[in-house]
Amino acid sequence: MIFLKKLSGEFMKGSLILFIMINLYNFLNYFFHFLMARLLGPEDFGTLAVLVSVIYIFMIPSEAIQTIITKYTSRLSAKKNLGAIKDLFYRSVKKGLLVSFLIFAIFIPVSLFLSDFLKIDLSLLALTGLFIFVAFLMPLVRGILQGRKKFVGLGLNMILEASVKIILAVSLVIYGWRVWGSIIGILMGGTAAFLSVFLFTTDILSKKRKSMEFKGIYSYSLPVFVAIVSLVLIYSLDIILAKRFFNPEIAGKYAVISMLGKMIFFGTYSIGKAMFPLASEKHESGKPTSEILGKSLKIVSLLSLIALLVYLFFPKLIIRIFFGSAYVDVFNILFIIGLAFTFLSIANIIILYNFSVNKTKKTFSLLFFVILEIILLSIFNSNLFEFSISVLIVSFLIFLYSLFLLRV
Repeated sequence: MIFLKKLSGEFMKGSLILFIMINLYNFLNYFFHFLMARLLGPEDFGTLAVLVSVIYIFMIPSEAIQTIITKYTSRLSAKKNLGAIKDLFYRSVKKGLLVSFLIFAIFIPVSLFLSDFLKIDLSLLALTGLFIFVAFLMPLVRGILQGRKKFVGLGLNMILEASVKIILAVSLVIYGWRVWGSIIGILMGGTAAFLSVFLFTTDILSKKRKSMEFKGIYSYSLPVFVAIVSLVLIYSLDIILAKRFFNPEIAGKYAVISMLGKMIFFGTYSIGKAMFPLASEKHESGKPTSEILGKSLKIVSLLSLIALLVYLFFPKLIIRIFFGSAYVDVFNILFIIGLAFTFLSIANIIILYNFSVNKTKKTFSLLFFVILEIILLSIFNSNLFEFSISVLIVSFLIFLYSLFLLRV
């Protein structure tokens, strides 16, 4: 009982800190989108929303890398082995730079196809591609902070990123750079966050590097990577495909609704961030972890329910307050999209928990749901309502599958 009380206190403290810090970060991110929606108008904002979705796809390895680094850092942190954490960091940065250059070189010719497919200027896509370097490097230091349960430092770093992005993007858009200004702001925010994070890892960098063999890291990394690839694609592809199948104005309006729906997902994401290193460390120590999962699911469900009730009863008001009257005519799909991201939020918690306790079997099957989403959205797109129902169906099926993964 004493242990359970300690565990409960540690989890709730970590969750509360991350909930406040990450949701302040999320608020600033959404404030950025609120400002861009009003400053750019539906058509240009639709273009920006697609480019942000491309950035989300770049962030696929970012989420996977941070999850993997968090896992191994939590193991080493439990043993007080800071020299080995430094070795893990140095090796990861070296590989991250190499992979970034390779992927950016591949992305440039791919942009030729995307430019025609999405009807977006090629040079704008190439500029967006620079975010690849941020996506591969920033999660290394953030994973170390998360794995060592340095939640305040992690939160401050994220807040700095969002603040720099807002200040630069708004200034450049007002100056007349439109979507270009928004993308430059996003890039500079990420760069500032990466450079500043070294301030929070001085105790590690000052230690003597201790070379270690990280056994099992690749066998663990691949299923984690596949699962996170699947989740990020699922919450990003709807905006990209809406840009393809609808006219620019309708696509921009759908982007607003999708972003409001994602508020549920990103608003509860901090719970998983706190749960992961705690569950991982307890698992490595041979202590029970199911209570952490239960608390996480209860918190995520409660917060999601509150958001859904607001979306159900006050959809027009929410859209008007955050994005303006120009987007309010698609209010009827807000609850549907919100429900879709609720199912995805719960599934995300369960999948992260499985990774924290080394349960990585059958995660490759999540790629099936990505394919299913592409198929459904490609068929059912005569209007936004059936498009949204397709998003909901895919999210609900992923939720059911995550429950199945708990039992295997």
